[in-house]
Amino acid sequence: MSRASQLRQKAQNHLKKGKISDAIEAYKKLLQVESHNPNLYNELGDIYLRAEDRMQAVSSFEKAVDNYEKVALYNNAVAVCKKILRVVPNRLESIYKLGELKAKQKFNCEASMMFIQYLELVSAGEADPMRENILPKVEAILELVPEDDDLHARAAEVLTHAGLKISAAEVFARLIVRSVGSGDGEKTDFYRGRLDLLREALTADEQARMEEILAESLELEDDGDTDDEPDLTVDEIDMTAAAESAGSDPEASPEPAVEETPAAAAQPAAREAEEKQEAPTAPEVTEECVIDEAPVNDSAEEPDAGVTPLDDDLSNILNVEDAANEAAVVDTNSLVEEITSDVEENDFRSHYDLGMAYIEMALYNEAIRELQISARSEQLQLRGLEMIGHCFLQLNNPRLAVKQLNRGLEIAMTTGGDNLGIHYNLGLAYEALNEAEKAREHFEEVYIVDVTFREISEKMKKYSTVS
Repeated sequence: MSRASQLRQKAQNHLKKGKISDAIEAYKKLLQVESHNPNLYNELGDIYLRAEDRMQAVSSFEKAVDNYEKVALYNNAVAVCKKILRVVPNRLESIYKLGELKAKQKFNCEASMMFIQYLELVSAGEADPMRENILPKVEAILELVPEDDDLHARAAEVLTHAGLKISAAEVFARLIVRSVGSGDGEKTDFYRGRLDLLREALTADEQARMEEILAESLELEDDGDTDDEPDLTVDEIDMTAAAESAGSDPEASPEPAVEETPAAAAQPAAREAEEKQEAPTAPEVTEECVIDEAPVNDSAEEPDAGVTPLDDDLSNILNVEDAANEAAVVDTNSLVEEITSDVEENDFRSHYDLGMAYIEMALYNEAIRELQISARSEQLQLRGLEMIGHCFLQLNNPRLAVKQLNRGLEIAMTTGGDNLGIHYNLGLAYEALNEAEKAREHFEEVYIVDVTFREISEKMKKYSTVS
């Protein structure tokens, strides 16, 4: 037995005897051997929770998140972040990290929701934005989710609140250009109103700098303009008289200044309150924005509960587009091998975790090998067979997928285990084999239990049209 396996066994023995402090010390020694293994940090965090040491638990969980992220196990990192938030609700760093992870998975709607929550907590005084150095965070948010105007507007408000008015003006300037270009007059008026409020609090030098930013934003927009429409002018985004006298063309036909509404003519405090009420709201949580949580060893009392990312997310993990990304994949594979190179044959849980890691990297043959070993465990057998079937589907071998999934279905019927994923994958397999009637039968088994399961509603619509 390897040194790592001995230490793990020792730690588990301490836990069974209720010797929590001894188990913690054993895990610390184990981490000296496998310092990059995120599962160990996750397990240690659970043990710290049993010891009622929430600070150390959160610290361990955060290390697990970092190491899961390094090997592109984003679903696992997301689940551990949510675990942290159950321990410390509204923890800003964890909420921000959730947004960052979702953006990396290309789930931009969910990323926006997390970033908006983060910005709202900062605005509500959960943290001093100046002390937290909010500008780098906001810049990263804008870069990670570049197309969400409502998110960008909220970010600009936070910058304003932090006293970073020029930076806020730059964001609003880009938003004005985009809203004018898209013909959204309502948003254009709103963003102009926010700039007006900013102007009132700026010095003359700051106002001049803000006008430069507006002009630069227009110039950048014009550089990418390929249609036959006339280019926007500085006047068309409601520049001040100072900007007009400094550089606008007297022959141009500037758009008349927007008339002040009664709210705009009111006292600044009242106008700002009304503007806040009209601010774009957070996106509604729709079917496309549901945040799925992967079960990640959520309790130290359940040592066999493995990390189980959802199938729907698998194709979003690694998007290899160029040579640099390909090199990153090689590094990722090396790191996965490093953290699991000392896995014993009968350490079924570790084999399962490794199989899931291979799935997330689209290494399906390697995943099948590890999942077949894990399926020797009664606790992991059902899930292992389901994921082996999924791998065969990804390898375009639906016939073998059917064999594995039918084995899993038999076990589920005997043990009463969850079989929705098995039925759904069987439906996909029979679809690939052009056996529509069998596919329909399995999809119906899912639909009658959970109409929200994955894309089952769309599947049922498809088969309702088949006579």
